[in-house]
Amino acid sequence: MGQALRPPINSRFNPVTGYNGYQVGPVQLCTAAGLVSLYAFAASLPAPSADSVGALIESGHWKRARQAVDVSLKANPNDAQAHAWLSKIDSSFGDLSGAIDEAERAVALNPNSAAFHGQLAEAYALMADRCTLVKGVLYARRMKKEIAAALAIDSNQLATLLVQMMYEWKAPTLAGGDRNHAREVARHIGHVSPLWGYLAQARLAEDEGNEGALETALRKAVEVDPSSYRARVALARFYCCTARQKRFADAERIAREATALDPSSAGGWEILARIYANQRRGSDLTDVLTRAESAAPDDLTPYYAAANVLFETGQDFPHAEEYLHRYLRGSVEGRAPSLAEASWLLAELFEHEGRKTDALHELQVAIHLDPAFEPARRDLYRLRHS
Repeated sequence: MGQALRPPINSRFNPVTGYNGYQVGPVQLCTAAGLVSLYAFAASLPAPSADSVGALIESGHWKRARQAVDVSLKANPNDAQAHAWLSKIDSSFGDLSGAIDEAERAVALNPNSAAFHGQLAEAYALMADRCTLVKGVLYARRMKKEIAAALAIDSNQLATLLVQMMYEWKAPTLAGGDRNHAREVARHIGHVSPLWGYLAQARLAEDEGNEGALETALRKAVEVDPSSYRARVALARFYCCTARQKRFADAERIAREATALDPSSAGGWEILARIYANQRRGSDLTDVLTRAESAAPDDLTPYYAAANVLFETGQDFPHAEEYLHRYLRGSVEGRAPSLAEASWLLAELFEHEGRKTDALHELQVAIHLDPAFEPARRDLYRLRHS
C-alpha cells in the first residue's frame, strides 16, 4: 500500500480563516503563507450594501464578484474602484501578477484613495511571499511605500493597518519587523473597529500559540458584533480544528449559528462537515453536504474538507474518494483548495489503497493543472522510483 498513512499537507488551511492560498516561495518576508489575506476584505473599500461587490467578497462569492466587476469595467474601463475590487479578486484565485496590475491601475486612476494604496500594499506583500529573496525584498519595499502613502491619506485605513501589523509581526528586524509596534497597531485597529481589533489580537495570539488569548479574542469579537459571520466562523473553526482540546459541541453550535446568519457562505458548512467527519457521523455528514451544496452551490469546499478529514483519520476512503470527485467536477471558488490540490489528495488516497496506477495518474493530472505544484512533483518522482 505504499508508505504509512500520513496526513496531506493542508496548505491552504489557516485556523482563523480557513483556506488562504498555497505558499510556494522560499521567502516569507511579509506574512508567511498568505497571512495578509486573513483580512483581505477588512473594509478596505467603501462599506458594502447587501448586493454590492464588497458584500459578495465578504461572503466568499468571488466568482460572482468577478462577474459584477466585469460588468462595471465594460461600462467604464476607468472605474478605479472596479480595478481595486478586481485586484482583490485576482489575488483570491492566486493571480498575484494580475492583482498587482489591477491595484496599480486603481492607484493611477485615483492616487488620493487610501484604500487603493492599501490594496496595492497587500498585493505587493502577497507577491513578496511568493518569489525569490531578491525580488521579495523589492516587493516588500514597494509594500512599505504604499502603506506609508495610504496612512498619510487616512491614518485609520483599516485594511492598510492590518497589512502593516502582519508585516511588522512576521518580518525580520533587519527588514523592518517590530513586534512591539505590531501590537500597538493592533490596539489602534481596535480603536478604529472593535471587531477587527479583536480579530487582529486573535491573529497575533494564534501565531504565538497562545490558545487562551486566541479564544478570548475570538469570543469578544463575537460578543462585540453578534452579526459578524466572520467572527463566528473563526471561533467555530478554532474549537473544531485547531484547539489542542477540541470542543466539537461548541463548534457545531456556533457553526450552525453562522449558517443561519449567511447560509449562502460555505465557511459554516465546511466546519460542520469537518465535525461530522471527525466524529464519524456519516448520516449527518451526508445531510450537511447536501444542504451545503443547495445553499452555497458556487463553493464545494465542504466536500474537500470532509474528504480531507476522512483521509487524515484513516477512515471511509470510499466516501473520501466520492467527495473528492464531486469537488473536482465543480469550478473552484476563490481562496478554496485548487483542483491540483484535490487531485494530489486523491492520489494520496489511491496510494494508501494500493492503487499505484491510479495514484500516478492523479499526480500527473495535478501537475498538468498546476506545473508549479511541488508536492505533486515530489510525490510523482517518489512513486515512480518506489
